[in-house]
Amino acid sequence: MILDIRPKDEIYLRLTADDVRRSTFVTLLDGNRVVVEQTDPPIDNSALMSLVFFTYCSEKQKNQRLGFQARIENITADQQIFLRQFTKPFVCDLRLWPRVHFDVLPELHAYFGDQEIMVVDISGGGTHLVLQNDDPASPAIGSFVQVKFIFEKGETTADGKVLRSWTDQKGLRHVEVNFLGQPEIPKFIYNRERI
Repeated sequence: MILDIRPKDEIYLRLTADDVRRSTFVTLLDGNRVVVEQTDPPIDNSALMSLVFFTYCSEKQKNQRLGFQARIENITADQQIFLRQFTKPFVCDLRLWPRVHFDVLPELHAYFGDQEIMVVDISGGGTHLVLQNDDPASPAIGSFVQVKFIFEKGETTADGKVLRSWTDQKGLRHVEVNFLGQPEIPKFIYNRERI
C-alpha cells in the first residue's frame, strides 16, 4: 500500500482519546508494515498489540490530514516502532475516539435485547449498527437504547441515543448510536493484549 508520506515526515499515533504522540515516519515495508521512530513521550512494551490510529499530513495536499488504523507489533532496541496497517488511508481528523471497523475486531458480537445485530464500526463514543432482517422494528431517531457487546476478553453494556437511522439500497437497516456516560467500550477495543 502506497502512503503519501516521505521519510522524516512528522506523524502522530493516537493511543487513546487523550494520548496522542508525535513521531517521524521511517519506511514502509512489505505486508502493510510501517516503521516509525520512537514517539515523544516514548511508547513502552505494554502497548504491544494495541490498536492505534496513525495520522499524517498529505505530501500532495499539505492541509489534508490522512489516517489509518494500525496495531503496534514491535518496539526495537534501536528506538523504532513497527506497526501493521489495517485500513487504507482516509481523510480524517484526530477524533476524540477513533472508529474501529468490524474486520479489525472479528470476535465482536452485539445485541439489542436477545436480537443479534451487526457492528459496522465502533468507537469509545458510539457505534454504527445494521439490524437483522427478521427484526421488524427500528429504533426511532432520538430514542434511547441499550446495546450489549461481547468481546473476546469480556462483555459490557452501553446506553446510547439513536442519532441516525436509514435503509440502504440493499434494504439493510442502519442505526448510528451515540454512547451516553462513560461506557467500558474503550478498554476492550483500544488496549488489546498481545496474542
